[in-house]
Amino acid sequence: MPPGARPHTQLATRHKISRKELKQPDEFQTIFETAALFFEVHRIEFFIGVAALLGMVVLISAIYFYQAGKTRAAAARFEQAMSELEGRSYDTAEKMLKGLAEDEPGRAVGRLANLYLGIAYLAQKQPDKARDSLQRYLDADDNSIFRGAALDDLAVTYEDLGDFKRAEDAYRQAAKIEGPDQARAELGVARMLERQGKRPDAIAAYNDFLTRHPYAPERAIVMETLAALGAPSSAPAASPEPAVTVKPLKPAGAQ
Repeated sequence: MPPGARPHTQLATRHKISRKELKQPDEFQTIFETAALFFEVHRIEFFIGVAALLGMVVLISAIYFYQAGKTRAAAARFEQAMSELEGRSYDTAEKMLKGLAEDEPGRAVGRLANLYLGIAYLAQKQPDKARDSLQRYLDADDNSIFRGAALDDLAVTYEDLGDFKRAEDAYRQAAKIEGPDQARAELGVARMLERQGKRPDAIAAYNDFLTRHPYAPERAIVMETLAALGAPSSAPAASPEPAVTVKPLKPAGAQ
């Protein structure tokens, strides 16, 4: 050892890789070979599963487009029937609406067809057929936004048939539903009580209407009806709606 030189520390011994270890596959190669072997064994099941999945996707897509096409066709039929109804071609509208209601009972337009079919029957002075059609609609669609109107129309059919008690019941149901038909239904209840000869109940119903609807356009008619029944209105007189005062604008620069 030369003078001044420091003694060398003992070098760590290195592991010599044997020829046998060099021939062994690494971990990644082992996993790949295992996956390949698994696929080779189960490839038939794999292809069958893929084919089944693709078949299901195709079937679902076909059903969706088929149903979408039927929905569009049903909507077009309903629109045409409504056009005939608005044009007062009641016979044609009746046939179209009846066919739509029978062909599409599971669709909204098919159920709604029963409502307008009832209206077509009413227009043709056939209250018995209108009653049956409207009842089918109410039985099939109890959460419809048109329920109040349907009950009101059903009450009209009973009124035309002379069944004032059932007409009263239908009007009472319609009167519980908030909407544009509510006030008319309340008047219907009072009118049916009157037609059944229940004079005190009718007077009370008319007065209740005046109290709840002080600015209703039917107010004058109701007060005339009460006078004809020999019972002047006990409802407070409707106060005039407050007038809005508009101050004139001052000219620019005015003090």
